[in-house]
Amino acid sequence: MKKSWKLNRRTFLRGTGVTLGLPLLDCMSKGWASAAEEKKLPRRLACMFFPNGVSLPREDDPHYEDWHWFPHGEGRDFRFTKILESLEPLRKQLSILGGLSHPGARTKPGHTVSDVFLTGAKIGASEFSNSISIDQMFAQHVGRHTRLHSLQLSTTGGVGVTGRPHTLSYTKDGQAIHAEDNLRRAFTQMFGSSAESDAAVRETVSRRKSMLDLVLDSSRSLNSRLGKQDQAKLEEYLSSVRETERRVERTEQWLDIPKAKVDPASLMLDANRERPLDYIRAMYDLMLLAFQTDTTRVATYMIGTEGGNNITDFFPNALGLDTHHRLSHNRANSTDGFKLWGMWDQFLTQQFAYFLQKLKDTPEGEGNLLDRTLVFYGCSTSNTHNARNYPLILAGGGDFGLKHGHYRKFDENKCRLSDLFVTMLNTLGVETRRFADSTSEISEVTTS
Repeated sequence: MKKSWKLNRRTFLRGTGVTLGLPLLDCMSKGWASAAEEKKLPRRLACMFFPNGVSLPREDDPHYEDWHWFPHGEGRDFRFTKILESLEPLRKQLSILGGLSHPGARTKPGHTVSDVFLTGAKIGASEFSNSISIDQMFAQHVGRHTRLHSLQLSTTGGVGVTGRPHTLSYTKDGQAIHAEDNLRRAFTQMFGSSAESDAAVRETVSRRKSMLDLVLDSSRSLNSRLGKQDQAKLEEYLSSVRETERRVERTEQWLDIPKAKVDPASLMLDANRERPLDYIRAMYDLMLLAFQTDTTRVATYMIGTEGGNNITDFFPNALGLDTHHRLSHNRANSTDGFKLWGMWDQFLTQQFAYFLQKLKDTPEGEGNLLDRTLVFYGCSTSNTHNARNYPLILAGGGDFGLKHGHYRKFDENKCRLSDLFVTMLNTLGVETRRFADSTSEISEVTTS
C-alpha cells in the first residue's frame, strides 16, 4: 500500500521554546527514508577541559576508596568512586582512560601545558609554537556544512596567554581561536536575528572585507622589500589574515539563510559566573542546541583556567569549599584534603553527566545525539603539577563503532594521547595517519 503522506525532515517543531528541523523519526527511517538520507546524519565532536588535576589519594589514604578520581578495578570490571558515580547510568556510553598524556609536556609544570591539550605540540625550553587542535582538524572537514565553522566557549573568554590559555582551539598555524564567555552573546551569534541586527552584520562583513582586501594588497608590495626573516614573520601574520578572510566569507554566505529559531527564555542566559551550576549548565545547553539545530558540528568548552587568581578558581566557593587552586595544593595538609578536592571533582562530573544525558535524551534517526557525537572530557594534569596520566573520559559515538563500558589503562611508554586523537579522527570519518607526535592508533576503544 502506498503511503498517502510523508514527513519531511525540514518539518518544524514548535511549542517547546525551540524551532528545529525534526530528527529522523521512526516513520521516516523505517522504510520511508532513503539510505542516502540516513547517511546525511551528521557526525559531531565536543571537547571539554577542566584545570588543576584531580583528587588521587594513595591506596593507604583513608579517602582512597571514595575520593580517588579513577575507578577501582579495570576493564569492564570496574567501580566508580563517589567522584564519577553520577556517570553510572551512562556507563555503557563511555570509557574511562588512564595512562595517556603528551610526551612533549610530561616534564613541564602542570599549570603550563593546557595550551597543547588538544594539539599535542611539543613545548620547548625557550620557544613554543603551537599546532592545530583536533577540533579544528575535524572542523576543516565538516565546517562548511554549518553556519558556524566551530563553536569555542570558555568561562574566562578570549585567548589568554601562553601557559594560561582561555581557549582549547588552535588554527592550522597554531593561532589561538577566541572563545566566548558571554552566554547571551554566544546565543545571539547562533540564533539571534532581527532586521536591525542583520543589517549591522552585513555592514560589518562589508567593512571587514574591504579592510582585509587593503591589508592583502599592501602586503604584496611590502613583501618584496623585506628580508627573509621579516618575510617569514609577515607570512605568519598574513596566514592569520587569510583565516579571518575565510571566516568573513563564510559569514557572508550564510546571511540569507534563516537561523534556527530558539526561544531565549528556554535557557538561563542571565546566569553569571558567580553561580557556577547555572553557568556551566547553560554552556552545556548552548552546545546541545548548537548540535541539535546543526548550527555547528564542532564545539569546545574550557571550563576553567589553570592556576589561581582567575574567576574559575573561585567556583568551588559556591559549594562552601576553598578556591580550586588551593584545594589542589592543600590535599595533604588536612585530614579531609582529598575529600574536599574530590567534592569539586564530583561537582564537575555531575555537570558533565548532565550534558551527556541531555545528548542521550535527544532523539536522532534510530538513536540519539550521543550516538552520533564523540565527546572528549578531561585535564592535562593528574596531580596538580604532574603532566602525566591525564584523567580522561571518551563518550558517545556509538554509531561510529566505539566500544564503551571499560576503564582502560595504557602504558605511557607505548601509547600517547595523540594516538587516541588519530583514532578519534578516523572514527569521525576523517582519514588520518598522523596527528602531532602520534605513532599509531589506539584500537582498544573500537573493539570489545
